[in-house]
Amino acid sequence: MLSLLLVLTLLPGQADAGTREDIVTTAKKYIGVKYTWGGTSPSTGFDCSGFITYVFKQKHNITVPRMTTDLYQEGTTVKKADIELGDLVFFTTYKPGPSHAGIYVGSGKFIHASSSKGITISSINDPYYWGSRYLGARRFIKEEEKVATLSVLPQGQYHDVPLNYWAYNPITTLSKKGIMNGYEYSQFKPVKSVTRAEAAAMVANALNLSDSTNKSQFKDVSSTYWASASINAVKEAGIIAGYPDGTFKPTKEMTRDEIAALIDKTFVLTNKSANNSFTDVKTDYWAYESIQLLSENKIASGFEDNTFKPLKETSRAEFSAFLYRALTTLTVK
Repeated sequence: MLSLLLVLTLLPGQADAGTREDIVTTAKKYIGVKYTWGGTSPSTGFDCSGFITYVFKQKHNITVPRMTTDLYQEGTTVKKADIELGDLVFFTTYKPGPSHAGIYVGSGKFIHASSSKGITISSINDPYYWGSRYLGARRFIKEEEKVATLSVLPQGQYHDVPLNYWAYNPITTLSKKGIMNGYEYSQFKPVKSVTRAEAAAMVANALNLSDSTNKSQFKDVSSTYWASASINAVKEAGIIAGYPDGTFKPTKEMTRDEIAALIDKTFVLTNKSANNSFTDVKTDYWAYESIQLLSENKIASGFEDNTFKPLKETSRAEFSAFLYRALTTLTVK
C-alpha cells in the first residue's frame, strides 16, 4: 500500500521564473545609461558591478557583493551550458581573474556596463572579444522551496520519470531489479550527472560483484561510505580504477568517454568493425576504440553534428540506457 501513502515535504523547486524575467526586464530599462567608474545609479552612471548591485538590490531586494571579484567568489557556480536568465556571467579583461561581469538575458547574451557603450547587450560567445575572455557564471537567485504532496510509488516508478520519458523503460526495469535506486520521495533525478560512486554501485549490482576485502582501498573512500563495497568490487574486477594519488574521487561526475571505457571493460563487444568516425574523437584519443565499439554495438550513439562529445558529463538517464542496452544485448566478460 506504499503507493497510497502521501508524504508532505519541502522539495527544491525551480527558482521563480517571474523573478528571473523581472530582473532581465528591469536591467533592460537602463540600456544606454552611461558608464561611470564606481557608478551605482542611473543618475551617476554605472560600472559593471554597480549596475548588477542596483538591479538586484533596488528592484528585487537581493543583496549581492559590490565588487566583481567578490561576486565571483560567492553565489552558486553554474556551468556555461546551464546558465539561466538572471545568472551572472564573468570575464577576464585587463587583468587575470574576474574583472568584468554582467547579467545573462538569454540566447547566449548578457547585459552589462560597457566602458565604451554604457549599458548594452553583448554575446558571451563574441568571437572578437568576450568569447575568449569568458571565465564562468554564478547564480544568486535562490531556488524556491516549494511544498509538494507526493505519493510514495512502487519500486521502479518515479514522479520525474513519466511513461513517455525517453529512458522510462531502462530506468524502471533496472530499478525493479535493484540495480539502481532513486532518491527520497520517489524521485530519480534523471538529468543529474552520474557519479563514479553511483556508476560503481550500478555495475556491481548488475553483475552481482562482491567485495572480498571488506576494507577501504582508497584514501578518500572510508569503509563506512555507502558505496565502499561496490567501489572495491569494481576495482578488483578491473572495471573502474582509482587515480595515481590513491584516491577514487567517488563524487566526481563521469564523462561519456569514461562510460565508454567502463562498458568496454565490462562486456564483450561483438561488433569489432569500428567504422564509425566522430569528428571530435581522433584515432589517438585514449578512449577511441571503446567509443567506436559502443557506437558499432548500438550501446551509445553520437550527436546530429557527427560528434560524440567525449568530455560531456553523462546523466543518470543516459547511463541507465547504456547499461540497460549492454545488459540486454551483450555478454559479460
